[in-house]
Amino acid sequence: MRGSGFALLLSAMTASLSAQGTGQLPRLTQAQVGPVSWNVQSGGIAACDVTIAESGAVAGVDLVQDVPPYGAQLREAIRSWGFEPARQDGRAVGARVLVLGFFHPPTMHIPTPENPRYKGTKAPDEIPWPTHVTVPPYPPNVLVAESGKVIVEADISDQGAVVSARVLNPGSPFDSGVLDALRKWTFRPAVHAGRSVASRAFFVFSFPTATL
Repeated sequence: MRGSGFALLLSAMTASLSAQGTGQLPRLTQAQVGPVSWNVQSGGIAACDVTIAESGAVAGVDLVQDVPPYGAQLREAIRSWGFEPARQDGRAVGARVLVLGFFHPPTMHIPTPENPRYKGTKAPDEIPWPTHVTVPPYPPNVLVAESGKVIVEADISDQGAVVSARVLNPGSPFDSGVLDALRKWTFRPAVHAGRSVASRAFFVFSFPTATL
């Protein structure tokens, strides 16, 4: 898969917006993620604050945290994504969501930093932001020459817990490890009208070719 792109096409689905009245959270319906540079040795979190228009098109992408060269790649990819828009009382409305890319360095094991950068990043209140991250491991049955990307949709409670998560492009050996790790993440919840609310976020977990 080295140097190859990745495309995802989904059918639109709806979900209840339990913390904000009668409504539906946005759903990701179309996403394309280009190849990650195979010779880059760094990794980490790049994240964007994404504004979704009433039509479901991406109206704006603001980089919240960068880790070169991944942040620019993620931001550019998101511009072409498509969503089923959020709805309030049956009417399509604009929304803001977190899209976070976790880029695993090309090594089997990652040392845990004492002060990970995300803990010092100030993200907009309107989107959730991680307060604790668990790194998904390379599964034991994956060859070091394999790479992969896993796109996940997750619902985050008004307490900052991951209450549900699903892989949008199932079928890779990385899927179960990503879900197990993400369910252990915690977040500063999104804030609306001065109070914490439930929200939805989207994640791209990228595993470049590992080296020993």
